[in-house]
Amino acid sequence: MNDPKLNISDNLADTVAEIGLMGLPAEILEFSIDQVLDEGLLKDIPFVGWISKGITLQRSISDRILFHKILRFLLALESIDSGSKESFRQKIKSNPKFKRKVGEHLLLILDRIDDLSKPQMIAKCFDHHLTEDIEFAHFIELAQVIERSTIGDLEALSCGSNKPMLFGSVGQAAGCGILEYGICSSETDESPEIGTRLSRLGEDLRDILRDRFRGREERKKKEMEERLRRFDIILENDPRASG
Repeated sequence: MNDPKLNISDNLADTVAEIGLMGLPAEILEFSIDQVLDEGLLKDIPFVGWISKGITLQRSISDRILFHKILRFLLALESIDSGSKESFRQKIKSNPKFKRKVGEHLLLILDRIDDLSKPQMIAKCFDHHLTEDIEFAHFIELAQVIERSTIGDLEALSCGSNKPMLFGSVGQAAGCGILEYGICSSETDESPEIGTRLSRLGEDLRDILRDRFRGREERKKKEMEERLRRFDIILENDPRASG
């Protein structure tokens, strides 16, 4: 991947800066990604033509898999309609150091992940950075959790709220950063127990994958206000409160 004609990290950073403006042809979605890569469908498309060039220049299996993951990531990112990304776009254009950091980190992350479902999850997290909902450092932390976790545990984390989160191994989920050990209330009420709960990263990743991260604090505020309102009503109707 050292061909001077193909600076992958810079191309990747430039491409994500244009997310929402790329206008990828709808017919691309009708083909498998292997067909897109093999038949050169990307060659003449603005912003992503460099991927086709990369496949021409690099023919090893590992390189093809990497470009496969990059394309999945970009297609997933382009499909998310989440608001303005202009601030990120201008930062990429005006700050070469930031551009290099974004491109290199994304390339490393996509190269290391071990499942072709993970690029879409990485895209969801990165989109929250594009819209300034999370800092870049926090995106990196979430991406590392995705990288280390099994796809089964990630699917359990992202399942609907009406389904229990069942992890393949509690110890492994804790080691990957989804769970953390802590004090939990005992079912017998005799004494506290050491158990597991979602970590801060686990909670954030869950809500991002379930499309519940944006507006989360406002919802919590409203829920608290509603609980206080109900509590006030109970007090008003309790004769002991006025006695």
